[in-house]
Amino acid sequence: MKLITIPSHLVSTMISALTIILGTLIGALCSWIITNKNTKKSIEEQYRIMRENIKYEESYKRKKICENANVIRLDISTAMFQSVRFLKDYFNKNIERQYPIPINKSYSCTVSSLSDKYSLKELSYIYQFYAIVEKLNYDILNCDISEEDCINKIAEGYKSVLFKLYGDNWTKILEKDIDKASYNELYDNNYMKAGYKEVLKKLDYLCFIENLNKGEK
Repeated sequence: MKLITIPSHLVSTMISALTIILGTLIGALCSWIITNKNTKKSIEEQYRIMRENIKYEESYKRKKICENANVIRLDISTAMFQSVRFLKDYFNKNIERQYPIPINKSYSCTVSSLSDKYSLKELSYIYQFYAIVEKLNYDILNCDISEEDCINKIAEGYKSVLFKLYGDNWTKILEKDIDKASYNELYDNNYMKAGYKEVLKKLDYLCFIENLNKGEK
């Protein structure tokens, strides 16, 4: 049997070719490993940034909800105290110059920001309350305090504010010492309507949760 003899120059060429192919494959493998590793790091970094952004957005949203809840609570509280104080003076014939109840002018946006915290019915309660206060403020700005008809008209407006919150119990809230009573005492009682009491309790709760989150940071 005759053996096939491969010329030495072909052997060298084949070895060189195999070396080049092997080197190319190793280089491609190393390049793939590095690219895959970098891609994985990039994806992990993107997920980390996304998680941080979500966390920031949630924190900002909670803070904004608390701010808006505080604004609404302050508006309602101011209207309650000012109504009780005026009506006490009204019934005691001791009327002084009246000023509009200070409220947030963009309250519709403020209230709508809490739409996922309240039912439509509860949101309606808040809008209705603001509408009554706006009507009262209009009467205060356009009435002459020296005219009895105007005084009576303003008094009816303040009564409407309290009646909206307390119903037929509105006169009972006038028995409280307004200079010593707290905000909670004016709403967390048996006189206030159940619907409005629940709305105000939720406002307190929203602010409590945000303040709690701040304390944990």
